[in-house]
Amino acid sequence: MSDRRQNIEHPGIINRIEGNRIWVSIQPQSACGNCHSKSYCGMAEVAEKIVEVQPPSADREFETGQHVMISLKRSLGYRALFLGYLLPFLILIISLIILLSVTENETISALTSILLMVPYYLILYINRDKIKASFRFYIKY
Repeated sequence: MSDRRQNIEHPGIINRIEGNRIWVSIQPQSACGNCHSKSYCGMAEVAEKIVEVQPPSADREFETGQHVMISLKRSLGYRALFLGYLLPFLILIISLIILLSVTENETISALTSILLMVPYYLILYINRDKIKASFRFYIKY
């Protein structure tokens, strides 16, 4: 399988360098309009995103303002979609169906289903450092 199919890639500009940490600014391109994943990616929605990037090795020097290509494993992109969109949607729908069958009250069922999103996103927030550590962007040569 080609590297392009295994990874999600975006061009960027090195924004800041501090020790062994590099921050890259990513700007959406006009190619986002033709991308089949545009509606899920989030790159087309904002003017600029800054991501922390894992430097490839200590033998390569980078400078602020340098153009680079950053890469993220496609499987991690799918994981982000699952955690950010699919799992909360499933929790909402499944809880709504269960609550409707138990309470037979649409208002209580709907409000309770929505309130179940609070602990879900609270759990994500509490585990944000673990989640962030698992999503590693890399600079591609």
